[in-house]
Amino acid sequence: MKKVIKFILPLIVFINVIMNAYGQEKRFLDFNNNEVPYFISKNFNSSLVIIPNLRAKIIIVNEHENLQLQSKSVEIFKNEKILRKDYSLFYFLKLPKLKSEKQYLDFLKELTDEIYNMDYFNRNTISIDFKMNKIPISCKYLEELNKFIARVNIPVKSNLINCNKDFISTKNNRNEKIKTSEYYEPILFISKAENLRENYKIFKSLNSWGNTYFFSVKRGHQKISKNQRTEFDEETLTDFSNLNTIWNIDGGYMFSNKFGGYLNFGILTSKASEITVNEEDNSITFVGNGAGVVKIGLGVKYIAFTKNRWSIYADLTRGNLIAKAGVGIGNINSYNQDISTVEKTEKSKYLNFSLGTNYRLGSTAFLTGNIQYSISNFENNIGSISGFTGYTINLGLGISFK
Repeated sequence: MKKVIKFILPLIVFINVIMNAYGQEKRFLDFNNNEVPYFISKNFNSSLVIIPNLRAKIIIVNEHENLQLQSKSVEIFKNEKILRKDYSLFYFLKLPKLKSEKQYLDFLKELTDEIYNMDYFNRNTISIDFKMNKIPISCKYLEELNKFIARVNIPVKSNLINCNKDFISTKNNRNEKIKTSEYYEPILFISKAENLRENYKIFKSLNSWGNTYFFSVKRGHQKISKNQRTEFDEETLTDFSNLNTIWNIDGGYMFSNKFGGYLNFGILTSKASEITVNEEDNSITFVGNGAGVVKIGLGVKYIAFTKNRWSIYADLTRGNLIAKAGVGIGNINSYNQDISTVEKTEKSKYLNFSLGTNYRLGSTAFLTGNIQYSISNFENNIGSISGFTGYTINLGLGISFK
């Protein structure tokens, strides 16, 4: 067994080193709240995480082809010495289904910005290869494309074959004389590229929620609906409608940048209080803890929009609620005698719908707030109410991490 372990551990380390050295990596681009996968490959062997100002090429794969297999087509020959000037990065992806040519142009622009901010290649000479004949961009958009793409390689039967642009070619050559129509200042030093990349990753994380755990604590001001209020509960000497502060704790996981699930825990309690009720010149004074409510449920989260640290979300939560009222002792002044209040407990299902927003303070912490509408009804009245249907405004602080 020891011999097997001694063999397996070095093998795992070797495979890990080879994958890092040969540089095939899967990434995702978030475009219009949709994740588009792509692979990056390189034709050289290096232990460096980033080498700036290299050649770069985007390769658009046919829809029916296997993206990962296509990305492995970049072969690395260990025994063949590749000159530094021929070091190249290759980005393989399939185009998402979009509605217009303008959207495809915007997608390619955002993709180019994304990969440049991760790898800092020579942006003035980047090219793109379309493997399909039907390219979803017409001739009139090519000048815009040329602002950030230097060369466009197309099949001989492509719909762009007659556009008469000098940066369009059916030959996969490396003519560096053809450059983007807009000039981009190159990054030449590794240290600067590494710092810029780390800053970009932090900035990107501010708008990223996918595959993260999250935890938040919110304090809310609750307003129970007038339709839920009943006559004062003289048995428990409690009025839940006067208890406005509720705490909510959520913890969960975002499966993507849009959808997630979480566990909800809520608690509402009254502080020590004094309540006086007049009945035919008799004054009943009650002192005690009053009441408490505990909620436990499961919910789903949908993030509809993210931009510049802000995100807008909707939550739907369903769970169980337990309410308890009437904890304490009382005194009737006119007779100066002690009485014991009746303790009541009621259970109910609850349904919460929330619409809110988050603001990222950094890569981990965020502010959060929402407006929540709750629905719950008891079989029997308790604490001067028949249920907890009503509105709540919540504000709090949260953290998220991978």
